Amino acid sequence: MIHLSVPTVHGGRLVLLCAALALAGCRTATPAVAPVVAPAIAPVAAPALATASVATPPPKSALDRAIRRGNVLVGGQPSAADIALLRPRGITRVINLRTPEEMNDRAVVDFDEAALLASAGIDYVQIPIGGNAHPFRPEALEAYARALESAPGEVFLHCASGNRASTLHAAWEVKYRGKDPDTAMRELQPYGNWPLPIERLTGIELKVERRAGQ
Repeated sequence: MIHLSVPTVHGGRLVLLCAALALAGCRTATPAVAPVVAPAIAPVAAPALATASVATPPPKSALDRAIRRGNVLVGGQPSAADIALLRPRGITRVINLRTPEEMNDRAVVDFDEAALLASAGIDYVQIPIGGNAHPFRPEALEAYARALESAPGEVFLHCASGNRASTLHAAWEVKYRGKDPDTAMRELQPYGNWPLPIERLTGIELKVERRAGQ
């Protein structure tokens, strides 16, 4: 330890200054430390994820979407590829309810159904139902009954979506097979024809009955 005494002589200020300088010289100077700069790290790109391509399954055949009613398949418009599947599945007659206007419009049906069926050796019957020119009418049901009776085997009945076809076949079952109308109507549910619009609106379940004597 360095003890400093304060002299009483006139040159005291000088002595104190020298002592202070001597103390400052005894301290060890701390060298300046240069800041350490971390090296820049380049960002690592995330590995690209491989996107597996999922193959879109081909659309189901109109025959696979159809609903069987005895020896009749009821469905929507078949494609040209579906025509080739008819005979292997035992279909010997096609009954088409679409109108001539629909079938002649290649933007609607892009092939000649009648010609393609003829080349495949399959009977073709057209009973137009649709629009004001071809409404639901007793003559259409009678023509359908004759076409079924004379069919040599399985029948594919179609319209555009199955709506008209299912309604016609239900009418045939009621009139020619004595099916209960309520049961026949409820079987139309897969085609959107049941419940009836009034049931959907009111939430009230209705029952369709045959009038006495009919």
